[in-house]
Amino acid sequence: MMLENATGEGLLVRAEPLQWAEEISQRMVDVVRVEDGALLLQVDPEWAGAINTVLVKKGVRVNELSARQPERTAA
Repeated sequence: MMLENATGEGLLVRAEPLQWAEEISQRMVDVVRVEDGALLLQVDPEWAGAINTVLVKKGVRVNELSARQPERTAA
């Protein structure tokens, strides 16, 4: 399942174990990166509930799941 997101919005996920959360998330979304001990997922924030459900069912403890706005870059 590949979730597309053209707007640049995303989700911040703080979870334990982080590596496990990252591996599971990479199967669901097109862009995943780790920043400051959290995962940044490039996915529509409306998918937060579904992503949380999958992570929890796989044994990951989700501590935070919040929407992130696209980063603005200076021109």
